[in-house]
Order: sequence, then structure tokens, then C-alpha cells
Amino acid sequence: MKVIDGRLARHIVETLGSNGTPPEWGVSLYSVGLDPYLSVITSDYLQTFIGEDGGATFKLVVGTYGGGKTHFLYAVREEAWSENYVVSYVVLSPEETPFSDLSLVYRSVARNLMVPLSPKELLDGNESGLAAFLQRWMQRIFKEAKEKKLSDADAFFDDRIAEATRGLDNTNFGRAIHAAMQALKQKDEETFQYAMQWLMGEGYDHSRHNAMGILQRFDRSQAFSMLRSLVELVRRVDYAGLVILFDEAEIVPSMSTRAKDLLLSNLRELVDGCAHHAFRNVMIFYAVPNESFLEGRAAVYEALKQRLASVFDVFNPTGVRIDLEQLEGEPELLLAELGDRLRAIYQTAYRCILNEKKTRDGMNNLARKAYEMRFGDIGYKRVFVQGAIRYLHLLRHKPETELGPDDADLLLRGEALP
Repeated sequence: MKVIDGRLARHIVETLGSNGTPPEWGVSLYSVGLDPYLSVITSDYLQTFIGEDGGATFKLVVGTYGGGKTHFLYAVREEAWSENYVVSYVVLSPEETPFSDLSLVYRSVARNLMVPLSPKELLDGNESGLAAFLQRWMQRIFKEAKEKKLSDADAFFDDRIAEATRGLDNTNFGRAIHAAMQALKQKDEETFQYAMQWLMGEGYDHSRHNAMGILQRFDRSQAFSMLRSLVELVRRVDYAGLVILFDEAEIVPSMSTRAKDLLLSNLRELVDGCAHHAFRNVMIFYAVPNESFLEGRAAVYEALKQRLASVFDVFNPTGVRIDLEQLEGEPELLLAELGDRLRAIYQTAYRCILNEKKTRDGMNNLARKAYEMRFGDIGYKRVFVQGAIRYLHLLRHKPETELGPDDADLLLRGEALP
């Protein structure tokens, strides 16, 4: 296992133990069963097809609530960062980011942009979003000019900005980026905020935006071209590309027919866009708790079903659908291995040594009992993780504890032990 400090280890334990959700960084430290998937994603896509060949691809991730969807997406994010990709992790929700409204989806992608960050930077709360991305870009340009000992850093800056914004898919996007970067250089906060206002789809001021050469307000019809332009900008700023992680927390059964049709139509357009030469250097993951949203008889349902039918695995990396319930290995053994990795992290977090045999025996019982709960409302993996952390706390305070099958069952259900 990678060497980590106590602060990061404690953050992982606290996050997993409190609600079972994965921490923002560190999932690779305790992941089990994902290595074959991640290895293929890295070697066949991030290192080659997406980064070197300028390709684009879409993957559908299916995992129950508590079944590892977010964990998987975070693991992909860590892999992407290690390969110099910018990543945007977006939680889709009916209220704030419905996929039926692509303008809101674009805004969320832009708002959640994150360049490769170290664990410390992530935990320290480094800013995410397009504005922070542009500020980092400005700093990089002037740092490069200084390293090259250029006599006219401003001219070097202007050339780089002009080159990066020229010929983008959406002309207004390019002009807004150019205006924002010039405003940053000149420390003109007001102009920068107006440029960002348009880039984030938060309004249109005729006089201010017209002066930047932006002649129309941002609306839904421009969402795809804005997204394509954002991807192209990321590539021109010398990153390998953009990885977008959509996390659909829940499929709302009460969604109107029109909204559902729009969602499916947008999703189909996104899938098809990945096959088009104009969409380059981007990898998109769309994670859902189930595939119920594909149930229907209209043409749009059938068209999308066909596009999402192929299964991704080590022997078929071009497949689209990644099923997290079909990981290689026996589920109970994977859980037991997960428990062993959590023990190592826990010991670092609390600077303690736990009895290895007792821990493993207890984890084996927790694994068996958790897997028996696999048909419950909450995914058995989340149930196991929360139970495992609770068990580790118990062992730290009462080293003599023996966790048999019945006690493991009580622990997983959140009940007091006798």
C-alpha cells in the first residue's frame, strides 16, 4: 500500500465511518476488484486513445445505491489526474443539474473542473471551477516566461492566449475566455467577473458583453458547442484532455414524459458526439443506480438501448456498460481484502496496532453477513464498510473483542453488542 500520513488516513476513516461515502482522495488505497477495469481504462484510453490519438468515448456505469458508483468514479479521477487530465465530477440531480437541461449540465461541468491535485491540495480545499482553472493558467504562462527569461512576458502571454482561443467550436466562448484572461493580466476584477458571468451561463449584459465581442446570450442551443470548446481549451492549455464523471444519485420515477425524453435525447446526442471528429480528447462516464430509465417503447429508448448494450471488460474494452456487480473475484473474499486494507489505513490514522488475526477473523464474518444483505435497500458494500470501521473502533478500545457471526450481524445493523 502507498505510504500516507496520519491526516489523510484519518480523513478517509472519518468519511467512510460517518456515512459510508468515499473520501475525495484516497480510494485507490483501499480499492479491491477494480484493478482490471482501471488498468484497461488507463492503458487503452487515458494513455493512448484519448490522450495521444485525440479520441472520445462514453461509458455507462451501473451500480446500486451504496454499491460503489461514486467510489469507482473517484478511482477513475485519481487515474486521470495521474495521467495529467483535468477532471470534472458532477452530481446530477432533478433540482440543480437535470440531464434534461444541457445548459445546466454544461454549467456544472465548468463549475467542477479540477486540475491534477495532490492529496494535500485537495484536503486544503483548493478551488475548483473554470475561474480557478483560468487563474492557474495565467500563473503557468508567466512562470514559463520567467523560466525562459523572456524580455516581454506580456507579449508572450498575449500570444499564448490568442493561440489557445483561436478557432474554438463556439466563437463566443473563445472571445469570453480571451476577455477573462486579459482581465486577469490587467487585474481588472470587474471585467473578469462579467466574462465569467457569460461563460457560466449566469446572465447577459448587452453593453459589457458586446464590448468583448460576445453578441448573444448563452442558451440551451449552445450547450454542446460550449462543452466541445471547453474540452478543446483544456487540451490547448497542455493537459492531456478532459474526463467528465456524471454521478446520477437517483433515477426519479415521477419525471415527466417530456423531461425523460429530453434526458434520453441528450444522452444519445452525447454518446453519438463521442464518435464525431469534433469531439476530441474527452472521456465521459455516466453512473446510474440501475437501467430503469431505459425502459420504454418509444424510438428514443430503443436507439439508446442499442448504443449502451455492449459490456465493457478486460476482453472487450470498447464495450460501453460497466456493471459494478460483475467484478472479478468472489464478493466475500473481496470484502475481506477490503477490510484488511481498511485496517492498515486505520492503524495509520490512530497510530495503533490491531491484532491481525482477530481483525481478519472478524472481517471474514462481517463480509459473509454483509453479502447476505445484498438484496437490501442499501448496497452491501457500503454496509460492510461502515461495519468494518465500527469494528476497528471497537478493537482499538477493547482489544479482547471476538467478533462471531451473530455479533457481526448486530454490528452491521447498527445494534449494540451484548
